[in-house]
Amino acid sequence: METEVLLCSETYVKQVLSISDNVAGKFLRPCILEAQEIGFKSIVGSCLLSHLKNLFAEGQLKDQYKELVDMSQNFIANTAAVSLTMRVSFKIGNFGVTKSQDENLNVASFDEICKVQEFYQTKADFEKLEIQQYLLDNSTLFPELRACDCNRISSNLYSAESLGLWLGGPRSKVMPGGKCKCTKR
Repeated sequence: METEVLLCSETYVKQVLSISDNVAGKFLRPCILEAQEIGFKSIVGSCLLSHLKNLFAEGQLKDQYKELVDMSQNFIANTAAVSLTMRVSFKIGNFGVTKSQDENLNVASFDEICKVQEFYQTKADFEKLEIQQYLLDNSTLFPELRACDCNRISSNLYSAESLGLWLGGPRSKVMPGGKCKCTKR
């Protein structure tokens, strides 16, 4: 079984976002893991993510790989915050879904929670676009992009939109001859 490696720490998320220091790791850690293993992986692909995690775990993260991880921290943090808003607002217990309430706090409405999610999602989309542009501009520095994932992630290197609405037509730029633009031949 592969050792769990988080490229973004709970401490970092709490430092850069308006998240209380007392948010339990049992809520935040799964959100970071989800942001990394779903959101970030959809941008960089499984080969590059696996390579980054191995370098990180071995303390060998440097050069373009360190730069990529450093610039990805805010994306992972903001994507984690999108998930975190629901996880801390609603809990699943033996008697169903509950929401937190305290005599000195007013619990946000569902619409307000969704607005907070939208705020963090918009920031994550911006960060995603920055990562995509960096990868496209420097694709020759990352052989892992071409190794196994280019055909699966190529559309995700062009669209940072997280809108769940299908607007018709192809989601990504059309590649002539079906060849991935990041494969240099």
